[in-house]
Amino acid sequence: MVKETMLYFSKDDNERGVYPARNFLGIDMGDADTMQVSFKKETGAQDKAIIDLTIATGKAKEAAEVLAGALAGQSRGLTIIADKERSNFLYPFTAIESIA
Repeated sequence: MVKETMLYFSKDDNERGVYPARNFLGIDMGDADTMQVSFKKETGAQDKAIIDLTIATGKAKEAAEVLAGALAGQSRGLTIIADKERSNFLYPFTAIESIA
């Protein structure tokens, strides 16, 4: 069985998801401290999963680099990017606003 890099995001009981790195579509900056990360859905649906994240002020480049490192997944396992329920955020991510 081939191990795959997976990224975990959780806002609450109703909004959480695990996405394989191979389904990464891209990032969009909302403004200086918000980032949208998008993934192709595993269901094959045409719409995409969009995760709205807050990042530390002035850290957009660093956030993109950290996300790229997580997607590269040296260990080929699960990487927690943002978990509001357990207050666990990969720096410079500071909050998760929504998963749609």
